[in-house]
Amino acid sequence: MNGSDLRIGAVVLAAGQASRFGSAKQTLPIKGVPMVRRVAMTALEAALSPVVVVTGAYNEEVAHSLDGLAVHLADNPDWSSGMGTSLAFGVAVATAREASLHAVLVMLADQPAITAADLRGMLDAHASAPERILAARYEGHLGPPCIFPRAIFEELTTLGGPHGARSLLERHAALVDAYDLPMAAFDIDTPADYAAWPP
Repeated sequence: MNGSDLRIGAVVLAAGQASRFGSAKQTLPIKGVPMVRRVAMTALEAALSPVVVVTGAYNEEVAHSLDGLAVHLADNPDWSSGMGTSLAFGVAVATAREASLHAVLVMLADQPAITAADLRGMLDAHASAPERILAARYEGHLGPPCIFPRAIFEELTTLGGPHGARSLLERHAALVDAYDLPMAAFDIDTPADYAAWPP
């Protein structure tokens, strides 16, 4: 099976309260475009489908930022329990919309430096070993964006707590391949991070 045969969706996590930032960082303008919209557009440009954006704390603001885009909003009622619940919710929505997905690519709404070319590179790498997990490697560790094959979907949909998919990367360490993606290290958590844009 080559890359063009794989059906891969995206789950963009944008549900958090952004407590370290102090406001809805998901909607911060990056070169005039709300950050969550920029990330969602990157997923769409990389031909991921469906693109599910998980909202929560700032549901209305985030949804407004995505007006007119061909994305699916998933408002997680349990967002305050942690990123794990939002990831589980988003994967459940993505697989309900497209039952034949081979994999999902998980992204964060606060990694605006990642480009569609970066994602296409990850997709090409994943196509060479589609049964394996592919995680971005930056600053000496693995993290999102990550591509999870269908065999991991059930575990993804049972996640909870604050750590997202970290526990899965650790549990399935022998199944994880790394993809060097230095720009994934630039995430916006604080006003100082935002002031430092562009990286």
